[in-house]
Order: sequence, then structure tokens, then C-alpha cells
Amino acid sequence: MSQQLFHVGTIIGTHGLRGDLKIRPVTSGSQALLEASRVELVCRDNRRVVADVVKSSWHKQLVLLVLKGFEHINKVESLVGGEVYMAMDELPDLDDDSLYWHQLEGLQVVDRRAGELGVLTSLLETGGHDVYIVHGPHGDVMFPAVAAMVEEIDLEQGIMYVNLPEGLVELNG
Repeated sequence: MSQQLFHVGTIIGTHGLRGDLKIRPVTSGSQALLEASRVELVCRDNRRVVADVVKSSWHKQLVLLVLKGFEHINKVESLVGGEVYMAMDELPDLDDDSLYWHQLEGLQVVDRRAGELGVLTSLLETGGHDVYIVHGPHGDVMFPAVAAMVEEIDLEQGIMYVNLPEGLVELNG
């Protein structure tokens, strides 16, 4: 695959004898892998495998993936522990206000009161709402990934503007 790739999951095991791979999506609930027609696997030994997707489906909170040419457990056991990538152009379209994590990761985060907070480095998934983690001069600053906190995202400039409640930066930092 010579296209730009997107990390969608990790192979955590096999399912049954027919070569189904159990994939833990990078972002829980992500539908991206269900849209893939072809994937690239990076195995633990750095071997790269490109394969067509025969079938993908949800199983509990994982994705089961069947790959062409790998339809038996003996052919997939060595893939466990590897990472799964797919072409960016196969990612499903999102709602107008939604973005993929890869579009947000690495953005500079600027608070209206406290100024530059640092770089958006992590997303913590919780039961209620996700939490952004920004690493910078105030240490690690955590805040809810909700519209009430995020005022604007400028992907061209690589900046996320936030308006955090007074004291939140000092509480986190």
C-alpha cells in the first residue's frame, strides 16, 4: 500500500479456527475498520503484510477481521500482537462537526486566559465523555473534550482554541 495509512487497531488474539482476528480499535466504537477493503499489518517482528478484507464485524467491543489468504488459525497466530493500518481514503466520512483523532493529535492548544497550554498528546476515553491531555509548560493539563470547552479548531494552523474554567490549568499542572 503506497497510500497514507491510518492506525486503526491492534491484533489481540484469534477467534475460532477459521482465521478470524480479534482487533481492539484504537478508538473504542470506531467504525473505520468495518469500512476497510484492504489493510496493512505491521507484525511484532516488523514484517509487513498487506491483505484484502474478506469480512469484518463487531464482536463484543472488538472487530473480527477475516483476511484473504489467512482463513485458518495456523496462518494468523503469528499476526497476534501486530498493528492494523488502513488507507486514509477508505475512512468513512464523519458528521460536519466531527474529526478523527489523528487530525487532533499534535495540535497546539491555546487557552483564552492561560495562553499556550502545549501539545494535544492523548485522548482518555471515559464512560461519560472523552478527556484531552495536553503536555506543555503547565505539565499535563486534562480537560473534557466537549464543545463547552473547545471554542475553535483550526486544522490549517494546527491550533485548538479552548476556554477552560478558571483554575483548571493550575489544578492539572
